[in-house]
Amino acid sequence: MNIKLKSKYRVTPPIILFFFCAIVYGEGVTVSGRTFNEAGKKIGPVRIVLYDLDKNKVVELETANSGKFKLRNIPDGNYTMNIYGEGGYGATKNFAVSGANISDVNPTLNPNLDQVQVSVKNMENGANCNWKKTPNAVEFIIYRDNNEVGRTSEAFYLDVVDPGQTFAYSVIAVNSDESLSTRSITEYGKTLMPTPENVTAEAKKNIVKLSWDAVKNASAYNVYRDGELLNSTSENSFADFKLNYGTKFAYTIATLDHQSDPGSKTENVFVTTHLEIAKPKRLKAESGENQVLLNWKVANNSVKYYIYQNSVLIDSATSLSTSVKTEAGTENCFSVAGVDQYGSIGPKSDAACDKSVFSAPDSIVVSFDKRNNHLIKWSAVEGASSYNFYTNGKLKSNTEKLEIKSKRLKWDTDYSYYLTSLTDDGIEGPKSSDYTVRTPKIYFIEGLLLDETGDAKNVDQAKVFLYDSIGTTLLEEFVVARNGKFRFEKEIIADYYIVRAYGNGNGNGGDRVQVINKDITSLRINLSTEGLRPNVWVERGVKQLTVHWSDIPQGKSYNVYKNDRLIQNLVGDTSHVDIVAPGVPIKYMVRSIDIYDLEGPESNHVTETASFKHPELTPLVVSGVYTKDGSGRHINLSWQPVAGVNNYALYRDGTLLSKQAETTYEDTDTKYATTYIYEINSIDNDNIEGVNSPKIPVNTHIEVLVPNFKLTPIINAISLDWPSLETSVNYKIFRNGSNIADTPDTSFIDNVKPGKEYCYSVAAEDNYQTVGPKADIQCGKAYFAPPGNFNGQVIRNEVSLSWTAILGASGYHLYRNNELIFETIDATEFLDEGLEFDSVYTYEICSHDQDVYEGPKVVVQIKTHEEVLGTDVTGESDLQKISLSWKKSILVAEHRYRIYRDAELLDETTDTSYQDFVPAGQFFCYIITVVDHYGTESEKSNEECDKVLVNFPKDLSVAGDVKRVLFNWRKTIGAEYYIIYAMNKETDSVVYLTKTKGNYYEHKDLVFDTEYCYKVSCVDSDGDEGPASSTLCGWVLPPPHITLIEKSFVEGSNNKLLDAREHGWIIAKIVNDGRSPARELRPWLEPFEGSMTPSLKIDSVTMIPKLDVGDTLTIHFPIYSKLKIESGERKFNIRIEEYTGMDLEPEPISFTTLKVIPPNFVISDFSVDNEWGQNYIPKNETVTLTIRFQNLSEGKSDSATLKLRRDSSFTVIDEDEFYQFGFVNAGEYFDFSFEVMSREDRFSVFFDVYDYFETRKTIPIHLETMKIYKGVKDLKAFETPYPDEVTTGFPTMDHELAIGIPRVSLDREVLGIVLGNRKFWDPNISGKLLTDGNVKIVRDYFHKLYGLEDHSILPSQYWFFNDGISSKEFHGIFDPDLGYIRKKIESSLEYAGQSSLDLILYFSGEGTTFNGEKCLIPFDANIKNDYSFYSINEMYKNLAELQEMPSVGEITLFMDVDFNNSAFDQNIRKVVKEEDNPKKKKKKKKKKKKGVPEEPVVTKPLEIMPPDGITAFYASNTTQIAYKHPDMDNGIFTYYLLRGMKGEADNGDKAITVSELHEYISKHVQDTTTKLYQDLPQVPQLFTSNPNRVLYRLP
Repeated sequence: MNIKLKSKYRVTPPIILFFFCAIVYGEGVTVSGRTFNEAGKKIGPVRIVLYDLDKNKVVELETANSGKFKLRNIPDGNYTMNIYGEGGYGATKNFAVSGANISDVNPTLNPNLDQVQVSVKNMENGANCNWKKTPNAVEFIIYRDNNEVGRTSEAFYLDVVDPGQTFAYSVIAVNSDESLSTRSITEYGKTLMPTPENVTAEAKKNIVKLSWDAVKNASAYNVYRDGELLNSTSENSFADFKLNYGTKFAYTIATLDHQSDPGSKTENVFVTTHLEIAKPKRLKAESGENQVLLNWKVANNSVKYYIYQNSVLIDSATSLSTSVKTEAGTENCFSVAGVDQYGSIGPKSDAACDKSVFSAPDSIVVSFDKRNNHLIKWSAVEGASSYNFYTNGKLKSNTEKLEIKSKRLKWDTDYSYYLTSLTDDGIEGPKSSDYTVRTPKIYFIEGLLLDETGDAKNVDQAKVFLYDSIGTTLLEEFVVARNGKFRFEKEIIADYYIVRAYGNGNGNGGDRVQVINKDITSLRINLSTEGLRPNVWVERGVKQLTVHWSDIPQGKSYNVYKNDRLIQNLVGDTSHVDIVAPGVPIKYMVRSIDIYDLEGPESNHVTETASFKHPELTPLVVSGVYTKDGSGRHINLSWQPVAGVNNYALYRDGTLLSKQAETTYEDTDTKYATTYIYEINSIDNDNIEGVNSPKIPVNTHIEVLVPNFKLTPIINAISLDWPSLETSVNYKIFRNGSNIADTPDTSFIDNVKPGKEYCYSVAAEDNYQTVGPKADIQCGKAYFAPPGNFNGQVIRNEVSLSWTAILGASGYHLYRNNELIFETIDATEFLDEGLEFDSVYTYEICSHDQDVYEGPKVVVQIKTHEEVLGTDVTGESDLQKISLSWKKSILVAEHRYRIYRDAELLDETTDTSYQDFVPAGQFFCYIITVVDHYGTESEKSNEECDKVLVNFPKDLSVAGDVKRVLFNWRKTIGAEYYIIYAMNKETDSVVYLTKTKGNYYEHKDLVFDTEYCYKVSCVDSDGDEGPASSTLCGWVLPPPHITLIEKSFVEGSNNKLLDAREHGWIIAKIVNDGRSPARELRPWLEPFEGSMTPSLKIDSVTMIPKLDVGDTLTIHFPIYSKLKIESGERKFNIRIEEYTGMDLEPEPISFTTLKVIPPNFVISDFSVDNEWGQNYIPKNETVTLTIRFQNLSEGKSDSATLKLRRDSSFTVIDEDEFYQFGFVNAGEYFDFSFEVMSREDRFSVFFDVYDYFETRKTIPIHLETMKIYKGVKDLKAFETPYPDEVTTGFPTMDHELAIGIPRVSLDREVLGIVLGNRKFWDPNISGKLLTDGNVKIVRDYFHKLYGLEDHSILPSQYWFFNDGISSKEFHGIFDPDLGYIRKKIESSLEYAGQSSLDLILYFSGEGTTFNGEKCLIPFDANIKNDYSFYSINEMYKNLAELQEMPSVGEITLFMDVDFNNSAFDQNIRKVVKEEDNPKKKKKKKKKKKKGVPEEPVVTKPLEIMPPDGITAFYASNTTQIAYKHPDMDNGIFTYYLLRGMKGEADNGDKAITVSELHEYISKHVQDTTTKLYQDLPQVPQLFTSNPNRVLYRLP
């Protein structure tokens, strides 16, 4: 429980002053005390200014007349207290605070009329010091940090100082007698910080970012929003978060200084937050090939959308769909957020998750075995678990392998294949491309066998065999009849085949055939007895012989014979390589073998010898020397000797070059850039050449050409350059015949000594290091460098040139405008004199060698100055300044003038005149010079001397006084003394009167009522007198006269009596009706004998310094009666003494004192007001509690106190709850307000009242949250006659339904909707008072039973619809798209982090039938407006649409409403019992089947039946009334509904179902209302499609 007090009083002004000025709140301890005068008596009111150790003003206040003060919550530290009272009373008190309250700070104030009492106000333009003038003061001296900063005759002074520092200020008064007063008590002040500039505000979403220019020395900045302090920051920027969307705000900034005091606020900067970006809805994710396809609904105020994958931003889109590449087979979750036009990102949508599928295999290969079998292979898809294989669109197989076979396919048929990839959980991806393959077509081979005579008829019983192309696999055989015909037709496809035929005595034959897309019908095979004889030839090789023979198709294999010996049997080949010794003759023969393994006849015999191995020939193109030596063109050939070989044959381009025994050969008959082919063989001992080596091509190099170079002399070097040559990669540089360098570049710089000749040549070199011929020789020598740092300086019309010497140079040539003007061997500077002014000259210089061979030149261009001539000056002075003027210089270029005062440089200017404001009374001498922009200064001008005379004093005043004239003026700078002249106005004669060094003078002993005139002048230190002032006159005044014009006695209660502990005043009003001011008036009261007693106190009155002529003055003599005052008449004389003796004649006055009657304080009333204009206390919310205290006694109070106490529910004690009051008259009241926030349902506060009779009274107030109280405007007070006893705030008894509410468990989150409507705009429509009680207790049940917080109930605050629910608000609540319920569903789900919730709606109010429909009656219902009623069917329709939301589950309605409001046509029907209706025939009762319970016949009111899925409890039938409970402030339906919900409806299983709750409610409501209303009972109705649904479970 926290209480924050905020007092409001209806009391007399002195009490307001006491409470608002004498009590200060802060953080820390309490410092209290009282002020006393030098006599130890209390003094007040006084002004208190408290400073901490850092000179920061903590508080400034004014006490009550008692001088009591209390400073609350003062932090630890050291403090200085300045105290000021009327009559010149003042004091300074130092004290320290260290953790404990201090109650004895009792400063003593001493009077000092001459001491100025200063008050300092901090402003943005400086520290503003104010004070009251002291009696005799004529001038005031202001000190800042003990240094004089100003003087003034006014009672204020503005000290303009920089902000960021606190200064100490004090003031001394200069009295009319030139004496100085006591220095004032030190006060502290400063300049407040300026406002920041360039304040900007930028909105982003519901955030505003502020920035501004930093203010120098600022400690921090205050940021204000809509006039309220928002925060402080040390940065020059600030961000304001969590603002309302689409709302305009105004911001201001104030700068804080070193003591955290703010300066003025900036102008308002307005900014509007962005519109809220809606949350995207209905995000869907659909799997695709290595991707997921997303789509969603539009989100208001979005211009694009950010796409998030697993909470990571991956992409953006401007449309409402996109695709996201993902790793196949992995599950990913996606969300979408809208982005507005400013780039702000809105809330993310609900996540949508899915898996992407694998792509199909993309490297499918179909192969076949030339038959009708297919092998399908493919590349693996990474991550895929298996593959589906489809043939002609039908799934044939699933496999984890990467190949599959299709066998025994139909011939000449197309087969189409494709595959798909599968994830681990069997999700199939897209299919691959179709791969279509056709099986081969079947052909036949048909032919004829012919014998050796060419006759087919003689061939009989011969066999013909069909083999594959290799001849190893027999495919088919055929036995020939006498006609010689044969035919093969078994699975013959397009291919190569071998046909072998063996005749029965006719020999054999065969052929190789190829079937190409058609049948073979005319194959002819000749049979022969010699058919197996091959033809043989032999090919020579190195150490080998290759035997070749002709192909015999009908042969199965071949036998190879060497020197008549079988060496090899070969199948399918028609050649054989035989490794043999070279040079030895060998004989070969071959015989065929038929399919019966019979050997055929011998072939021809061939004898041959093998060749020796040829050498390995190594060619080499000559390189690395000069072309003249054949480099790049000659070819050297070499080889290793071959064992057993003595001679070799060498060929070039097929032509014999040489037969020789040597193993090297140099071929010099060659050309550049040519290809030659070389071969070599070995010659055996029979001089037979062997096999040639492989051909070896050799390329000669491209010819290296001569470079065409150019020689160029440069500084300290010779430069060579030449065009690039195509084949050259390097160039050789020759100097004086020697190779000095190689370079790959086409240029070369040779750093050599200048002045000496060198000769050069260049030769090119290719990448084979072949060097070409040298170029023709060229000679040259290097230049000396030009002199360095060549520059010139201009002096008027002279040019001073300088340079640095060059080592080894023989001399230098200097040119001006191309004319040689200077030759030297070693000089490095030259002065060119006598040039023209304002002219441009071009200078060049170069070095030369011993042969006067000039090097390159360097150039500088220089312009001479204009001629600077002097000028003449003249001067004159006035009373402020010396004015100088001079002739303008003739210079064209920029120039200026230097002013010298007394030989010291004073200033520079471009003008031709100058004003020097100098002190008066002193001579000053001036000269002028002209200075051009090069700094050249002319001759000095003539000297001009002058001075300023001292003017007459400023602020000169002459005032006549009693028997004297007073002079006063401001001190004048430069004045040594002042002369005063007396002047005769009639004769205009002037007479020297006196001289003085001060600025104050009195001309005394003058005649009354006489005018005196004067003039004043100043004299400087040289004795020179300045002009005199104008004539000033003063009139010596006559004496004053004081007359009493009014006297009276007043007291606080206005009963004309001075009661106990009451203040009163004797008031005397006087006038000065003389002709001069009265001075030093000292009022006092002279008591008659017996009029003064110890119980009566009279305070002294401060001396009055002055009363001007004609002025009146009211004097208050303070009187105070103590508690024990006696009754009786008190008599006094009013006395006023004047210092000239013109005293007031004594004036008698009297008053009566009276004993006191004690007061009687009571709480006459109290109220509750919250910030929404309602009159109840929400839980955990702050409201204002106002207590009206009233004095119900004929006696008035004096020094009464009030203390607030709490009950045990409060945890925080606040010392601010103790208050002391002054007078409160009989019947007078005051209101006391404070803020209260309760965490308890009920709590109490107690008020302890003490009066000055030391009697104590405790008054309790018992409060309750959510209970309606009266507002502050409705508070009442008692009038006479006063009651004997007053009691307010009775304790509340607990409602029986609110006791023992269990906390139940629910299957899912619940959104509660509690609505009540008892107020109506039309006074004819009556509402039930019980509605408020219903709504309050049901909200309590939703809190305690379901555990719902306010944010889970609509409305979230109890008072939201206290003034009634309008038709527009009904529509706004139930609108399925934008209504309160829809928004509450979305926010509740987001807050709770759940995916779904149930709706439970309770309504208490009025209903009727309008236009044939059952309707709820809104606050603004009007029968003339069809739309002002809210129909039950519209409510059902909207709720049904809400239920279509995926997040909305069950909807349950509890409707404590009937449809027979008395303001409309009613349809109320009595219940007629069957036995009471004589016209109705009794029906025979049907016999009940055994074991089947009897089902009652129930007629449901169809007009209020909800759609399926919505459960509705109604308080009554549509023809009945919903009654109030006879003993409770609730509807009878609501009463039994809540009792049933507490657990009384349970059948024992702790699960409350729909039917259980209805049966309980129906029974008790019907029983109760039948007893009370007989034939007009109330029968609750239930509509549900699931009566056994469990609403919740009891603990």
